[in-house]
Amino acid sequence: MTRQGTWVLLILLTWYLAGMFRTLPLTVLLLSELTLFAVMAALSAYFHRTLDAAFPSDAAFGEKARDCPCRVSLDLRGKLPVGRPRLTLALSYPAQRRKTVQRFYGGAEPGQTTELEFYIRPPYCGPLEIELRQILTWDYLFLFPAKRKKRERMTLVVLPPPRIPRMSFQSTAEVSGLQSQTAVSAPLDGVSPETRDLREYRPGDSARAIHWKLSARTGQLWSREYEDEKEERFTLALDLTEYRRMRPQDWDAFYEIVSAAILGLLRRRNAVRVYWRDGARDTQWDVSDAQSLQAFFLRLYRAETPSGTPQAFLADFSIDTNLCWKRGTEIIWRFHAPNVVRDILEQTFVI
Repeated sequence: MTRQGTWVLLILLTWYLAGMFRTLPLTVLLLSELTLFAVMAALSAYFHRTLDAAFPSDAAFGEKARDCPCRVSLDLRGKLPVGRPRLTLALSYPAQRRKTVQRFYGGAEPGQTTELEFYIRPPYCGPLEIELRQILTWDYLFLFPAKRKKRERMTLVVLPPPRIPRMSFQSTAEVSGLQSQTAVSAPLDGVSPETRDLREYRPGDSARAIHWKLSARTGQLWSREYEDEKEERFTLALDLTEYRRMRPQDWDAFYEIVSAAILGLLRRRNAVRVYWRDGARDTQWDVSDAQSLQAFFLRLYRAETPSGTPQAFLADFSIDTNLCWKRGTEIIWRFHAPNVVRDILEQTFVI
C-alpha cells in the first residue's frame, strides 16, 4: 500500500473513532490529519512549479570504462527547502535502439542554483547522449510525488584510454613518399611549388598565408602550408563509408585503433593531420597533443553521416571502418573488434 493510502486509512480510522466517542482530542487529531494532508499536497505542487533542472554545458569529456563526472544544475526558485528530488536520465549511443535508464537523488538550496555531480561508467568509446527526462519531487512526508518532464540533452565525449602501440618505423624517405595531396583540389595561381598544400585557417596564421581567392569561392578561410610544415607531420585518412552498418561496439574498436595510431605516430613526428568525410564535405584536423586529440574526437563524434564518395586523399596512412590500418594499399594490420586492445598492446606494427 502507498503512503497516501496508509494516510487516508489513518484519517478514516480517526474519523470513525471521533464519531463514536465524540471527544475533543480525537476531533482535534482528525482536523490536524486533514490539514497536514492538504498542506503536503500543496507543498508537492509548489515544489513542482519552483524546481527546475538543466545541464550547465552541452558536452563533457570522459574515458571508457572509468567513472566519468558529469554535472547538472538544480534551480530552486522558491523559499522553502526541497527534500530529495530524483532525476531520471536516459543514456544511448548512436544507432543504439534501447536506452539505459539511470536515476540519482540530489538537493537544492532555496533561491539558489546548485550544481550536482553524478558519475557514469561508459562501456564504449563514442558520443554518449545523456537525456534528462524527468524530475520527481515529494512533499516532506513523501505522500504526493510530482513528476516534471524534461528534454534536456548533453553529450559525454567518451575517449579511448591512451594506448601507445609499439611501432617499427621504416626509413624517412620511404614514408615521405606517401605525403598527402591537398584537401582542396583547386589550383593555386601564382603560388610557388613549396606552398601547394592548403589547410583550414587557424588563429595566429599570417595574413600573407591566406589564400584569398579560394577563401572567397568557398566561403571559409584557407591558409597556404609550406613544405617545412608538411615534413613535421604524418597524414591519416579515415574511411567512413560503412558508417550506417556500425554498432556501438564496432565504433568502439574503430576509435581505439584511431587513437592508438595517432599516439604512436606522434612519437615520431610533431603532428598528425587527419582527414575524413563530414556529410558532403571533406574535413581535416591537426593533432599534436592531448588537448588537440580531445578536440579532434569531439569534432569526429559530431560529424554528419558521410554522403557521396570521399575524396581520395594520398595520405601516409588510412584506417577504415572494416578495422584495416593501411599504408597506401598495403595492409599494416587487420583488426578484429573483440581483440583490438590486445593487438594494440601486444603487436609490433611495421610502419
